[in-house]
Amino acid sequence: MAPAVTIGAVAGGCLLTAAWNPGDDGVAICASKSVLGIDCPFCGGMRSVNALTRGDWAAAADHNVVLAVVLPLVAVGLLVWLWRSWRDRPTPFPWPRSAAGSLALGTLVVVLLIAFTVARNVGGPAWVDWLGSSTWTG
Repeated sequence: MAPAVTIGAVAGGCLLTAAWNPGDDGVAICASKSVLGIDCPFCGGMRSVNALTRGDWAAAADHNVVLAVVLPLVAVGLLVWLWRSWRDRPTPFPWPRSAAGSLALGTLVVVLLIAFTVARNVGGPAWVDWLGSSTWTG
């Protein structure tokens, strides 16, 4: 039952985001973008989810490339969880079971998110500017 409820909640959130349509007008609803003028690691996330629900991966990646890559993988993981639970098979645990392994993985994720935040806020070549949560022009 847990995978079905989780998938239902995630799908409901995605459908609400698609119905609301945060738009590609570049209006910042993120506190860090509004107050500090910088993109946090999740800036452009709602527009990215909206673009993914429309099947436009390029626009989703333009808004937030990390979410555009991670969210489809999460969706596949949820479907695997649902399928395995229907078959009464245990689902493989996706992260380390030890405290040290969990701490190392958590630290790695935080460091990567900080690096992504810094990279998307510095000026530079076009590929660096592309990391920002700019509006989609394609």
